[in-house]
Amino acid sequence: MKRLLCLLALVLATPAAAQTFTINPIGNIWTILYPTWKCVKADGTACGNAEMSNPYYKQVLILSTGFADSERPAFWADFDRTVALMTQSAGSSWTVQRASQLLYIGYFIPGGPLGSDTAVFGGKIAPHPVRGYATSLSQNAVYSQIDSIRYWTLPYLRPIGAAVMFNTFQTPVTANAAPPSLVQKPFGIAKYTRQDLIERGAYVPTHELAHASLNFLDEYVEQGFEDLSMKQIDVATPLVLFDWTWGGLVTAIGNFLGVYDYNISEILSNNGNDNMATVPGVTTVYTPGWSGQWYGYEGGMFFGRGTWHQAGSNLMNGNNVMRGWDDGFAFAHSPSQQQVVDNAFDGGIRRPNDRIRNAGPMNGWPLAFGSTTHVMLFDGDKNHHFHPTQEYYVQVGWYDRQWSTCWQWGVIPYPCYNDVWTTAGNWIWPEYRSINLPMSSLYGLARLAQQLVCAVGVNEVSSNGGTIRLCDQNLDTIANNFLPTLNFPVPYQDVGVPASQWFTTYWWRFATWNGRTTSGYTGWSSFYRSF
Repeated sequence: MKRLLCLLALVLATPAAAQTFTINPIGNIWTILYPTWKCVKADGTACGNAEMSNPYYKQVLILSTGFADSERPAFWADFDRTVALMTQSAGSSWTVQRASQLLYIGYFIPGGPLGSDTAVFGGKIAPHPVRGYATSLSQNAVYSQIDSIRYWTLPYLRPIGAAVMFNTFQTPVTANAAPPSLVQKPFGIAKYTRQDLIERGAYVPTHELAHASLNFLDEYVEQGFEDLSMKQIDVATPLVLFDWTWGGLVTAIGNFLGVYDYNISEILSNNGNDNMATVPGVTTVYTPGWSGQWYGYEGGMFFGRGTWHQAGSNLMNGNNVMRGWDDGFAFAHSPSQQQVVDNAFDGGIRRPNDRIRNAGPMNGWPLAFGSTTHVMLFDGDKNHHFHPTQEYYVQVGWYDRQWSTCWQWGVIPYPCYNDVWTTAGNWIWPEYRSINLPMSSLYGLARLAQQLVCAVGVNEVSSNGGTIRLCDQNLDTIANNFLPTLNFPVPYQDVGVPASQWFTTYWWRFATWNGRTTSGYTGWSSFYRSF
């Protein structure tokens, strides 16, 4: 108000004859009355560079789309409402537990209405293959804008998660977010509408930002998916194309023959997201001093079958399919989720990277040739957002033929040998691995694949230097114009192991190191080196 009175004083004052004043047009008064950005704590008090540069605090960034410059008051009112809902009305969720450590940074960017050519980030409400309508924007544009803000305005901007508020009251519209591990970014981007705050209160921003900040997957089952198994899409696994990061065609060809075991279901739901797996016994090896985890309830990642999560009603679950009294929604967290919350805010790795198995060649494979054989490691924590695997220890064992001279009747020499059990091992650094999943090659499962990736917030893919908004068009339209390829990091590592001795059975196993703990070993698997 003081600034407004000063402005009016300038307008009404009678200047000296030699003085002139240029007053900004009234359309820009909103930039005077309302800020472009602000930082607040949970209690509404201001924060600045001192707090933003302090790693004790974690930042949540909220941007705008669909707001005109004159709608700054509306954005800031709903920004304040978002902060209040997340920190005061979300039960014992992460935003309430850690309210004292969270900084909420709002940044207003004016533009055209949603769906127009001038909408910020290309924001629009688009038809959705699962739920009618959903929020949609260019995620690349959001990341670029955040980089620009960091460079020009807020040098200490390091969000744990980001959200974009859509200026619409249309309903129903599905909010969504992409977990950072799926898009290979330091944080994900959540999307929600102003109507979400009215209809669903604290749930939408708290839930969607848990995807974007904590890398959680949904544990609920989508209506209509109750009897559908995530593992049904594994039938299309041999059609995936390994990208250039894989060492040759050995692994790809081997999968066609059933030699190696990799699965689309694991890539989508057992790939560093911690709260979801494709087996109930998620801890697959014993590590001394650590207890394992058991995911006793089937369902999640929208599917009723083929995925598993831990007992405990929580923020990422729902009430559509309940396998037990504690398998539903609550503003709370399951034990496995709580470990991630504590890890994200306090540091300190809470468990070994013990979700591992030998993924090929299949045990007893008899057709290994040459002095090196490719083995494949599955590691559900390879792409973990907070404690990715740092190194693998791969161990190989075989009975080494140690030759000597023996004597027949004490006078006739002949060569003989003893089989001596021998092991060798080496530490291996993880290497980025990915697959390209061409939707046009999924044997009729393309529509399901589109539904799945759109539901988890992966709403755009790159193609020939451009971007395809995967969820804004029906599949037929996309297929007629493009052959979109979805690129995903995978939880697999291929390693060449020495096999120098002909006609020998080799055994191999591996363990992981995550920066704190070495996991237990997998069981031994074997292959037979012929020539």
